[in-house]
Amino acid sequence: MTKRIGLFGGSFDPPHLGHKALVDSAFKRLALDEIWVIPVGLPVHRQLSDKATPTQRLSWLSSMFADDIRVRIIDWEVNRPQPTPAIATLRRFQAENHNIIPLWLMGMDSFLNMPNWVEYPKHQKLCNLAVFQRKGIKEALETNGWKKRKLNQTLKGAGNLIWVDSELPDISATQFRLEPEQHQADLHQDTCNAISACYASDLTPSIKREKHE
Repeated sequence: MTKRIGLFGGSFDPPHLGHKALVDSAFKRLALDEIWVIPVGLPVHRQLSDKATPTQRLSWLSSMFADDIRVRIIDWEVNRPQPTPAIATLRRFQAENHNIIPLWLMGMDSFLNMPNWVEYPKHQKLCNLAVFQRKGIKEALETNGWKKRKLNQTLKGAGNLIWVDSELPDISATQFRLEPEQHQADLHQDTCNAISACYASDLTPSIKREKHE
């Protein structure tokens, strides 16, 4: 039987309990066998702080999900010397997993920005989407060419979209970076001390604007 694999990409700058909540909800609601968490190395269309290195973010994710054997932390993008758009990661996945169409996991805010991604909408031929709501962000009316499907509906081929109504906690990495001392409760206990020490040296960290898609 073909595995059901979810892909969860992002900057994870830093990883927090909102990320873990999305993964936990995906296992519960989508009957996935595995979730591959793929942190960016150099971002294409996001901003990164100058606080944590890619290796640190990878290590914190490994610690946060160490107790769940269903979660794999993937270093594909971290190990590349140039920005890696999502389309390149999807093509690598397809090349190494010919019989599996992955389910790309994301929040609603990321979905609304998806038309700005490199080579969009070619992603529709390589994956399906599961879009999770965050508190205060409601279901989008437009599906941007994705075929809307019900939560428990069997997905045939790529290009399908599932809305997941399990609302995620209102936690963001941006909030933590701006006020790290006020948001330590948003971090996993196994990473809290290391992340807090890394980000607390400057309460208003400089933001590095990377190349946009």
